[in-house]
Amino acid sequence: MSLFSSILDPVPADRERVARQYQFTADNRAWYIPAALGAAGLLVGLIGLAGDHYSFWYSYLTAWVFCLSISLGALIFVMAQHVPRAKWVTVVRRFPETLMTNFWLLAILGLPILLFGTHDLYHWTHADLYDPAGSHYDEILVGKGGYFFWPGPLGGVPWFFYLRAVVYFAVWITVSTKLYRISVRQDTEPRDDVGADLRRVSAWGLPLVGVTTAFAGFDFVMTLDPHWFSTMFGVYFFAGGFLAAIAAMTLMALFYRHGGMLHHEISGEHLHDLGKYLFAFTVFWAYIAFSQYMLIWYANLPEETVWFQNRMMNGWESVSYALVWFHFVLPFFILIPRFTKRIPAVLAFMCGWTLVMHWVDLWWLIKPNLYIATQNEAYAEAALVWTDFALFVGIVGLYVAATVWRASRHSITPFNDPYYDFSLRFQNV
Repeated sequence: MSLFSSILDPVPADRERVARQYQFTADNRAWYIPAALGAAGLLVGLIGLAGDHYSFWYSYLTAWVFCLSISLGALIFVMAQHVPRAKWVTVVRRFPETLMTNFWLLAILGLPILLFGTHDLYHWTHADLYDPAGSHYDEILVGKGGYFFWPGPLGGVPWFFYLRAVVYFAVWITVSTKLYRISVRQDTEPRDDVGADLRRVSAWGLPLVGVTTAFAGFDFVMTLDPHWFSTMFGVYFFAGGFLAAIAAMTLMALFYRHGGMLHHEISGEHLHDLGKYLFAFTVFWAYIAFSQYMLIWYANLPEETVWFQNRMMNGWESVSYALVWFHFVLPFFILIPRFTKRIPAVLAFMCGWTLVMHWVDLWWLIKPNLYIATQNEAYAEAALVWTDFALFVGIVGLYVAATVWRASRHSITPFNDPYYDFSLRFQNV
């Protein structure tokens, strides 16, 4: 019996050998190097805190939200596969499962924002805005202040904002940990009914994670401009993160396959389906982005349209057009043919391209608020600064290191899952 046929139908005596076959084979440099780059990036970025602290925090928030959105998208992807009992994805399911285990790291990296960065990032935290006798009194923010400070006095510590952040991470860590533990336990203690446990957790986890994801988008990104609001922003935040998660997990699948790990298990059919997901949610992201713009344009309310107006001046209009052409139009026409989704090099390029454009999208959402909040002409023009690069390398480097380290701790595929044989034989129709 060949090794591949034994994997298709493993017997108990072969389980240990099969488990070894599915271990991460790269050496420790696979996570040492990104960890070292991450630490170096953060140290270099800290120089910016001593200089331009405003730019530092906006760059830090952009990189942090970039990683957070990927883990959220991966968590939702996993649950969305469990609930309808999707079988084809089983071979590649460990990739999004690994990405969704990084919430503990993101919680640690988010603490500096909550403890030290809220004053520079979030204009609504300034106490003078809530003083009727002050020159900066803002009646609109007083009306919204309860959302941040309830039930405490306005102008105090926004503990309700902090409490919500804690609740978000508690939900995400609880759901992702439960799903991951059930999945990896199946590697050593196989059960035929494991799917029922995974579906049960996913059934109550999906609405909780969906709601907290939307509110996290409101709190961490939309409130950077507290006068503006959009009821579609939560879906927009989800759409970008879900698309980025698909790109990240597809890159992982291609990396494992190219490195000789799961070379036979991850077939062209799996890559084709991942490519179809990438194409579908590129369209979905564009649909939500256009829908949000169309509703605000049609209503033509000044408190809503000003947000887009700020992104159509001072060089930001070029970024806005770039998102249309390079985050939607170009990927749309490249990914729509069947054959491009079956060429690993093309698919890998489009995944990397999607992740870059996702960062540009978040930068476009976050960075213009720096000028809006400070009214400092030095921040008016759209321009990349060195802290954008340093902190991106720092936070993403640590994120990649944590992902690779987690992958090396357990099997890189759930080979004892009841649906595993079907996934190996999966064929696109």
